Amino acid sequence: MTEPYHAVNAQWPENIPVLTGPEALSAAKRLYRFAMKRKWRGTWKLTSGRRYTWPRRGVFYVNPGRENRSDAGAGWRDLVHMMSHYCFRQLHPGLRPHDSRHAYLERDMVEFVIKSGFLEGKLRRPEKAKPTASEVHAERLAGLEIRAKRWTAKLRRAETALRKIARQRARLSRQKP
Repeated sequence: MTEPYHAVNAQWPENIPVLTGPEALSAAKRLYRFAMKRKWRGTWKLTSGRRYTWPRRGVFYVNPGRENRSDAGAGWRDLVHMMSHYCFRQLHPGLRPHDSRHAYLERDMVEFVIKSGFLEGKLRRPEKAKPTASEVHAERLAGLEIRAKRWTAKLRRAETALRKIARQRARLSRQKP
């Protein structure tokens, strides 16, 4: 049983970067699609702590780095390993989890990750720049000005409506019933 897994582990490069949350979600979706040849019908959610990357009640929870794994590259290795186990279980429900054929699926997934450039950061999205305190302050002031203009317009409409009601009341009070 260990021989096929030596081939799987030999596929990984020596220096594996740290797996980030958004990167893990994107990689898990692509690995699922790679193995199953279709999309996951449920939702995907990021999780943390000691939870496994595994679906529960229609939600596929993805953990970029389980706490009890401390070896280098545990995030990528663990993600691929867990995704391969789930996909293998769906593809071959009657076989044991560590059947020799599981190693081939995991090896193919590792090759897919390396060939697609996921380890080089292809799945990383550029981080959005945080606005500075002065920009936030200016934005809030602009919002207050807009709200003040709206309420001023509403006040003018209310005053006009009240004048109209007063004229109608005066006209009706002059008429005899």
